[in-house]
Amino acid sequence: MTTVVVFNKRYPVPRKFSAYGDKNLTYTFSGNTLPTKPLIPILVRILKEANKFLKDGLFNYILIDRYKDGQDKIGSHRDNETDMDLNSSIVTFSFGAERTLIFKRSNFNSVKIPLKNGSVLAMNPPINEFWYHEIPREKRIKDVHISLTFRKNISKIEL
Repeated sequence: MTTVVVFNKRYPVPRKFSAYGDKNLTYTFSGNTLPTKPLIPILVRILKEANKFLKDGLFNYILIDRYKDGQDKIGSHRDNETDMDLNSSIVTFSFGAERTLIFKRSNFNSVKIPLKNGSVLAMNPPINEFWYHEIPREKRIKDVHISLTFRKNISKIEL
């Protein structure tokens, strides 16, 4: 089981994930390094759609998260890893059971966004710089939710 390190404590990751993208890219988060797998044809097609949301350049990385039911979650975080272009948008396609994405920021009310089947969410800079976001546990949900998150990855493994 994959674990993450949060404030020097190790916790199990309450979801499954995988990464696809350009050759020799990695994604390091909370003590884990995730290498990319080669893009498969269906992901190439969806990547072309995701790139329509970018003003400059192209996405080269897809993180796929699978939440088996409402027990799976992702805690409050900002996507500020050094492997990612922090000046780029992040675009997420959602499939399956509806889940709730919550944005939080000190001195502001939380913002809840339903991630419905077939929906697309674009987080443009500077949202990720100032707002934390999470997908909390929702015990009433019994079905799978899949998110495909597209990013510009700037890491390169030296060969």
